[in-house]
Amino acid sequence: MKVFTLATELLSIQAENPQRKIAFIPTMGALHEGHLSLVENAQQNGYVTVVSIFINPLQFNNLSDLEKYPRTLEHDLALLEAQGVDFVFTPTNEEMYPTTTADVVVDLGLLDSRFEGACRPGHFHGVVQVVYRLFHYVQPHVVFFGEKDLQQCLVIEQLVLQHFPEIDMQRVPTKREVSGLAMSSRNMRLTKNGLETAAAIYRSLSAVIVNLTDIDARLAFEKQKLTSLGFDVEYLSCVSLPFMDEVSGKQLDNQSDASKKGKYAVVFAGSLEGVRLIDNLVF
Repeated sequence: MKVFTLATELLSIQAENPQRKIAFIPTMGALHEGHLSLVENAQQNGYVTVVSIFINPLQFNNLSDLEKYPRTLEHDLALLEAQGVDFVFTPTNEEMYPTTTADVVVDLGLLDSRFEGACRPGHFHGVVQVVYRLFHYVQPHVVFFGEKDLQQCLVIEQLVLQHFPEIDMQRVPTKREVSGLAMSSRNMRLTKNGLETAAAIYRSLSAVIVNLTDIDARLAFEKQKLTSLGFDVEYLSCVSLPFMDEVSGKQLDNQSDASKKGKYAVVFAGSLEGVRLIDNLVF
């Protein structure tokens, strides 16, 4: 496994592998099995695998959240080497954001003002800036993103559509603990009791999906239940994809139609023990 810190070093990847496709997995480190599942998906197809580790300051609207974000580079590199990753890119802030580089513009429509866009102003602007630069540097053929960050996936899909139509973007289903809790780097900030309580998020999302006939009442019920467990719930909603329009039970009457598969999701965001958690189920 080779570790690069300069964008110019990435040019050697294609030079050394002219006949193989390059698969890219961007991360912010603090790696867990969810990240490794993205690598596994890439390796199944024989791609050259490139992973980046960069804590992007532009996508944090809360400075305290940025400071608390776990930094475990040595452990992350050991995990990636054991997984058989080919290349890792660990740039500095100066390498990612040279003063001469202008911001890229992507039309996100209402994605930038709904749910995560509304709760974290400027977040998706920061995501777009860093991912655009990473795609430009790595020049991948295919990229892998975890579906836990569903709205981020939808944003990246717009970036790909508008700026990188040659890239094949793959969404990988959320990797979960035995309890159902979505794997996340933020989970390590929860106490043991917090981890047990956080598993209720998945139970509530699942309960909504099996009660679509009266979804509005079910959403209200599950939100109240999560609040009673100690969550500060920001949202628990049913939406249509890809633009996160909120939908009601009446609009879901035909959701069992095969053509509708993957067109809806129940999305959640909220804090527990001061740790902000997100999750979703696509159906």
